[in-house]
Amino acid sequence: MSFLSGSFLSGIRANGRFRAHTLLTVLPVLLLLLVIALAAGAPAGTRGTEAEAKALLDKAAGFLHQHGAAAAPDAFGRRDGAFIDRDLYPTLIDRDGTMVAHGWTPALNGASVLDLKDVDGRPFIREALAVAAERGAGAVTYKWTDPLSGQIAPKTMHVRRIELEGAPYLLSVGVYR
Repeated sequence: MSFLSGSFLSGIRANGRFRAHTLLTVLPVLLLLLVIALAAGAPAGTRGTEAEAKALLDKAAGFLHQHGAAAAPDAFGRRDGAFIDRDLYPTLIDRDGTMVAHGWTPALNGASVLDLKDVDGRPFIREALAVAAERGAGAVTYKWTDPLSGQIAPKTMHVRRIELEGAPYLLSVGVYR
């Protein structure tokens, strides 16, 4: 008890009140730990599978062929829409590496992601564009932050080259492992 009543609490409290900068430091850490704890206890059914990722890729391709690239940002970015399924979501990138539509983080739309690298320094967007250009479809595995757990995890991005209005695009859906 002397630990709690000694210098520890005096570092957190000043004049009987909690210091704002200490709370601003501690609260984000506590929230992150809570998210991690909740995600760790999540049942396996809360995660998308390889088959579901490929099915979502097919669904997104069909939508794009029918509605075009301009419709992708709104359709892919709706949390209550048809293109976000737990931790599965599509992305559409143009041939220059500009994000056209990101299902999970629409704030990336319009940003160049060409030189984006994973935690190991792997240029996975460049790899994905190369796979799609050379083979038409394939997969690239890299490490990324899992949106359900907040932790770095292996992710396989299933990619497909898609022609829209005469221009090539990279369509992808990733699945965490």
